[in-house]
Amino acid sequence: MHFFLPIALLATCTHSLLHHLAVGTMNGQVLYSLEMDDEARRVYMIAARDAAGAASSLALDRSKRHLFSSRPEDGTLTRYSITPTYEFINEGSMSIPSSCNTTTFTTLHLSSSTQNLGIWGTASTGTCSILFGLTSDGYTTIRSSEISGDIHSLAWSPSGSNLHALDSHSSPDSKTSITNFHIAQTPSLTDIVGINVLENVANASKIVAHPTQPTIYLVTRDSNELVVLPLDDTASKDTPTRFKLLPASLDASMTFHTSSLALSASRSTLWTLSQSDSQAVVNAFELDPATGAVLRVAARASWVARGNGEGRLTAATWVEGDVVGVANSPVGYVTVLGLDRGVAAKVVGGGAVEGEAPHAFLVPMDVGGGAGERRRWWRREALAARVMSFGRTSLYDYVDLGESVWMD
Repeated sequence: MHFFLPIALLATCTHSLLHHLAVGTMNGQVLYSLEMDDEARRVYMIAARDAAGAASSLALDRSKRHLFSSRPEDGTLTRYSITPTYEFINEGSMSIPSSCNTTTFTTLHLSSSTQNLGIWGTASTGTCSILFGLTSDGYTTIRSSEISGDIHSLAWSPSGSNLHALDSHSSPDSKTSITNFHIAQTPSLTDIVGINVLENVANASKIVAHPTQPTIYLVTRDSNELVVLPLDDTASKDTPTRFKLLPASLDASMTFHTSSLALSASRSTLWTLSQSDSQAVVNAFELDPATGAVLRVAARASWVARGNGEGRLTAATWVEGDVVGVANSPVGYVTVLGLDRGVAAKVVGGGAVEGEAPHAFLVPMDVGGGAGERRRWWRREALAARVMSFGRTSLYDYVDLGESVWMD
């Protein structure tokens, strides 16, 4: 298991005007490489290859030279090498450890850590789940015991020594639980530190951990809330801090669900995504970067969504711009957003920013203010932060895309 041991990174990365994103289709046909030009504010496809099956979840190894994709329908992973031109070469597939008396799963989510060299994941049938880990060469695998529940999201502790697993269906009344696995230098996935049961949080869809503070963020699918949970404060487990994600001004006849959240590399912006079958709403919450405390909704925007696909957020790996990728909202599209802090933007009645025709799909929304006052943006110079577009592209009409991952 020495492949899991952490190593020091001797090379440093520099900021580039070009960044690259990988995403695959859920029908298993294509795996894409995308390029983002942050100066020109454009996103475009640069490579596509036949995929070895559905790419519902992607993860990079520590070297960023290999990409792993998951196929829930047959319980397998595929490893691709990444060429200097960001093309993918299939290096083979493997089955995850046998579990739950099946090889077919409803979700197979992958994760990797900056603190070790492993690829980690969770496989769930909806009622039975396991966690697993493997070395990047695929020769060594470990797995947890079978867990009665639907574990479908993972988050790492700041030290990398704990892996938190989100289970929204651990009991008949759909309470949310977070299982804390201790990850030693020689990990086993049998060392469970504890299980936190959140009595008043139902149907959580995704979990994210602050990289330096003992704080967990999660979003609820049906009630459309952000829930903030300090991991070092047992007394707060029953009464976590909550924030509504949708403005009261939305059409009450539309049914929204919240599917994703992501924490920016700057640790100062937490993104959430909610959508109905016709509209998507993204929030940029301002965080205290030192403590992780949620301060306010810094900006909010919407766009037309089509179909019933699940939108998925992936935070960029660099600090500038608080950039986040949005896959599959609308279905088949990839969009890149950022947060423009305090730069004046002339906003017109239709909601689009003047002079930005390629980005006119993005409509600013009122975030409101304190003490019942609301921040007004209609037909005036807006000095507050705003969600800005770095571009979008349509990859495959009406075909669902899986989770994306930033390669650089």
